[in-house]
Amino acid sequence: MGVDLARYHAWEGRLQSPWMATLAIVRVALLQIFRRRSYWVVLVLGMLNFLSFWAAIYLVTQFDIPPRVQERLLEAFGFSAYAAPGQDSGYIKFMQRQSIVVMMLLAFSGSLLVGADFRGGALPFYLSRRIDRRHYIVGKLLAISAVVTLLTTGPALLLFLEYGMFTSSASYWLEHWNVALAVLAYGLVLCVVLSILLVTLSAYLQRAAPIAITWSSLFVLLREMGSQFARATNNQYWRLIDPWRDMREVGRLFFGQFDDIERWRFAWYALAILSALCAVALVALVRRVRAVDIAT
Repeated sequence: MGVDLARYHAWEGRLQSPWMATLAIVRVALLQIFRRRSYWVVLVLGMLNFLSFWAAIYLVTQFDIPPRVQERLLEAFGFSAYAAPGQDSGYIKFMQRQSIVVMMLLAFSGSLLVGADFRGGALPFYLSRRIDRRHYIVGKLLAISAVVTLLTTGPALLLFLEYGMFTSSASYWLEHWNVALAVLAYGLVLCVVLSILLVTLSAYLQRAAPIAITWSSLFVLLREMGSQFARATNNQYWRLIDPWRDMREVGRLFFGQFDDIERWRFAWYALAILSALCAVALVALVRRVRAVDIAT
């Protein structure tokens, strides 16, 4: 039977770039997460934290009281729109409070989004098509980054818009436009660091239990170790072994909240450590994906 009789026809449309496959990987990954009801419990916890901040800003700004009093009331709720030097901005505090939810969701998402591709043999099938290894890696990194943005950067920007919207004028947006850029920059750091570390761990460990244990130890155990070493040696630089602490210090660089040169230098050391950690993890991830045999 000829090709025409078998109802097969040549492709007549315009071929798109293989990089468009990364968007398909992101879409499928988000659908996989949203279809799991157990993951919705973690997402709801993250949204409850956001709603508590939203309600606090709304209630305080509705009272006809001086701005300084409003700021003190918001600080009592844990949010500060005008952070003084040496103090964390309310946006950093909010994004850090989301860290527990993010850690829980990513701990169980790694096996679903990355580990299953190695265990089930799906990765060789994908790579045998027009999807290259770099497309696969970028797609998975973007998928994890989308989850992180959904829980941290997006809600923080909504809080920024809300605070300016409920004040008397748009002066807050105009005078503090750099806050939105700082939130985006800090969110980018969270996305890059967390996505690279999680995808690398998931590619090697593959199963949910080892990934969850290692992922939790990477942040909880190292935090406790850094605190213990810092108290024992009276050297605060030991706290830099905690990746969450490092990301928070880097966030302070974007917000410019330093009251002395020592804390400023501390933040730059944190940036150097995160850069080295991500570079090593990315090289390990590339080597792991390259080791997969492609079916031709």
